[in-house]
Amino acid sequence: MRLKEWQKLALIIVAIFALVALLEYAFFKSFEDTAPPIARNSFLELVLGGEIPERTIEDPFRELLEGKQHSLQDIIQSVRKAKRDDKISGILLRTFPLLTNWATVEELRDVLQDFKTSGKAIYAYFETATNLDYYLISLADSIFAAPTGVILVNGLSSSPIFIKGLLKKIGVEADFIAHGQYKSAPEMFTRERSSEPAREVTQALLDDYYQRFLQTIAQDRGMAVSSFKRLVDQGLFYPRQAHQYGLIDSTLYYNDLKQHLKKRLNQRLRFVSLNRYKAIPASKLGITGKKKIAVIFGLGTIVVGSERLFGQDGLITSDGMANSIRQAADDNAIAAIILRIDSPGGSATAADIIWREVVRARKKKPVVVSVGGLAASGGYYISMAADSIVAHPSSLVGSIGVFAGKFSLKGLYQKLGINKEEFYRGRNASFFSEYRPFSPEQRRRLRSYIMDVYRDFVRKAAEGRHKSIEELDRVAQGRVWTGHQALEIGLVDKLGDFATAVSVAKRMAGIPPEEGVKLIFYPKIKSLMQRLLGGSLQAFQGKAFGPMPFLQDMEGPYRGLIRALGFLQAGEPLALCPVIPRIR
Repeated sequence: MRLKEWQKLALIIVAIFALVALLEYAFFKSFEDTAPPIARNSFLELVLGGEIPERTIEDPFRELLEGKQHSLQDIIQSVRKAKRDDKISGILLRTFPLLTNWATVEELRDVLQDFKTSGKAIYAYFETATNLDYYLISLADSIFAAPTGVILVNGLSSSPIFIKGLLKKIGVEADFIAHGQYKSAPEMFTRERSSEPAREVTQALLDDYYQRFLQTIAQDRGMAVSSFKRLVDQGLFYPRQAHQYGLIDSTLYYNDLKQHLKKRLNQRLRFVSLNRYKAIPASKLGITGKKKIAVIFGLGTIVVGSERLFGQDGLITSDGMANSIRQAADDNAIAAIILRIDSPGGSATAADIIWREVVRARKKKPVVVSVGGLAASGGYYISMAADSIVAHPSSLVGSIGVFAGKFSLKGLYQKLGINKEEFYRGRNASFFSEYRPFSPEQRRRLRSYIMDVYRDFVRKAAEGRHKSIEELDRVAQGRVWTGHQALEIGLVDKLGDFATAVSVAKRMAGIPPEEGVKLIFYPKIKSLMQRLLGGSLQAFQGKAFGPMPFLQDMEGPYRGLIRALGFLQAGEPLALCPVIPRIR
């Protein structure tokens, strides 16, 4: 097909803009890479807001439009370096509204609390602080707010959304079968309100999060829990009121705060950005060691897929993660393996393939799981065979259960004036036809199949957790637990952050606690040029394609299911956690 002249011109203009953007990116990056050394009496300036992903990739187009995005690992490693860096005197923490999960904030709190053990100070500043933001900054030695800022610390809520009525209006019928009293993942499509088991789980999660929220902040601010709870019940505060009640220490504009700190601490005080500081190799501070620990990231929805797609678009592919585990297990230079999991699950088949490699790997060296936001359903499936599972108190784990089903679109077709004829050979050839719901016989067969997958899941979980099948089944049933609750029932072994998992892995590998280790990350993040040459659109994607508004309220990893839909096959059993709306 020949292009018209205006189309050729448009392509040339787009190419020129892309080339200019790349050159500009390379130009400024060269300045980053040759940044001058850090001066003494410096403060690390941490500016946090929005979503905080576990890992980021080089994306010049997004950076030009939205600025540099830092991963959780960038932040953690930089704060750990700063703790041991004699040139860093403290941290200035500035927050904008956080859109991440509670477990990520706990990870940040842990690393910042560890930083404070060095005797160095942390000062926090905000213009607007909600529950999640304040939960993070409450650990600071002093909290400053903009004189006309907003502090909204008003308690936690959860608001599930159900779209059965919408589907009915457009002629779509959701037909799903699940096993497990609490396996409520399909309820969003099949019910108009929460079932009693789902309501029970949501209330239990809220209770667990809320008590920890009250106790943690009250302790940080030197208040009685009852006193802080009364403030939470008021909810909205003008900075002057917040100061009066002890929620903040003073009000200042941000640049005035910097000048205030210079006068108070040292006139030669300098502020160094995270972007600049993270470029300093940890080896310069003697943090890394010779022995290696593999860190394999399992982030997103689990699907059957090739190694090439592993880590792309929020996907955990069966071949990709299994091969990474196998490579680390077979590498004699790797002393232990850490699986960093943040996944709501996905394909039960894919999860089982990865599980098998975990079983194989632990015969050669220790395998430790570090749970981020959640390791639920299929995410727990790939974790349960590890030697040890470390989770945050606010991580979501468990949801041991399975479901399968389909949407019947006949009513929608009729509303659109579409008629479909179907011809079959075989009594159940219409099993996964999108034109009709399951027949009674098909429902019986599908339920039997789901039960077989569930029993296999429970049996393997019982083996991995050293429990009887009956014991494990009592805490399975599709129920999701917080890390704090999961510790009590034996689904996890220890509460802690990524550093805790590293410590556990070192101990199990016989590496002395004081000895540094070198972390080897999988999957390898491709450079911009490799992605361009490989034809990946990842470099140009910017934000993920916009999910429907009701999906904005789901936990981030579950929203990634949209990207995985094209990889899920008709009839494939799904090990997905319930749709847990964001607790905020």
